Amino acid sequence: MREAALGVGASALQTQFHHVLPLALPGMLTGAIIGMARALGETAPLLMIGMIAFIVDIPSGFMDSATVLPVQIFLWADSPERGFVERTSAAIIVLLAFLFLMNLAAVLLRRKFERRW
Repeated sequence: MREAALGVGASALQTQFHHVLPLALPGMLTGAIIGMARALGETAPLLMIGMIAFIVDIPSGFMDSATVLPVQIFLWADSPERGFVERTSAAIIVLLAFLFLMNLAAVLLRRKFERRW
């Protein structure tokens, strides 16, 4: 595509913005979304590097400090109290739903921006 665009007289900048970037955009978006979804689901690396950031207080606002959901699930699953079973299950369902939505967004964005030649 690059050589064809340059061959018909497009400048290098036009080639990048009108041909190369639109063809690469679906793969770039999909990779970024799937990478973020995998990072959200990975608990073991967070725990291995020592990121135990248990925040006792429930955040009251959007900018308050909070812990990462996989770490919170790990801590709740490790608690001996019976009430944490429901919290752990609910947090796992929220995490799975978010991961499903991220993968669905990746598929939809790929279909929307994909060009068929």
